[in-house]
Amino acid sequence: MASATKVSKRWWLGVAAAGFVLLLLAAGLIWRGLPVERAAPLNPAQMRLESATVLAEERPLPAFELVREGGRFGNSDLTGRWTLLFFGYTFCPDICPTALFLLKELKSRLADRAVVLPQVLMVSVDPRDDPQTLRRYTSAFDPDFIGATADDAGLAPLVQRLGVHYVRHDQQGKADYAIDHSASIYLIDPRGRLKAVFPAPQTLPAMLQDYLALVR
Repeated sequence: MASATKVSKRWWLGVAAAGFVLLLLAAGLIWRGLPVERAAPLNPAQMRLESATVLAEERPLPAFELVREGGRFGNSDLTGRWTLLFFGYTFCPDICPTALFLLKELKSRLADRAVVLPQVLMVSVDPRDDPQTLRRYTSAFDPDFIGATADDAGLAPLVQRLGVHYVRHDQQGKADYAIDHSASIYLIDPRGRLKAVFPAPQTLPAMLQDYLALVR
């Protein structure tokens, strides 16, 4: 009698164990059959950025050629590294020196981190700025900063693509005329494409955070 009871208990335990296993298998099949929301690849445009505007369409810059001390600066000089580009002129009383000082400080902060440093390019929209003048001006902030320029026809491809505006107030022929110009700073990726725009006014903490988020 006792032996029959033991057999009965074992049989019921075996049935229960088998049922539990079948239940787990059924649950697994049901779970696998459910639609799973997968994480989408990281989109820089959806990053939490402080000031930069990320371009949804990344297109190469048009062909252009500027003059700099010792040679030319064109599309090939943008490939292989990040570039921060802005437009201005050496007679500029406030915006340009402020931007160059900001970019100098940005490079200094980036040098303390394991991140690639950008090249900095200032493009002059002023015919009074020759390559030698630009070199002296930019190197006063950082010896590695690049100054380049061209006539209006040479500037046109970049100006039109980036939406840059400038107006020279030289109607009266004065040598000390001022120029109104866009104050944005443009981030060009290592393939020579416009990646993002830092609109004015820029601040060091915001630019530092956004640059690190965009280039890593």
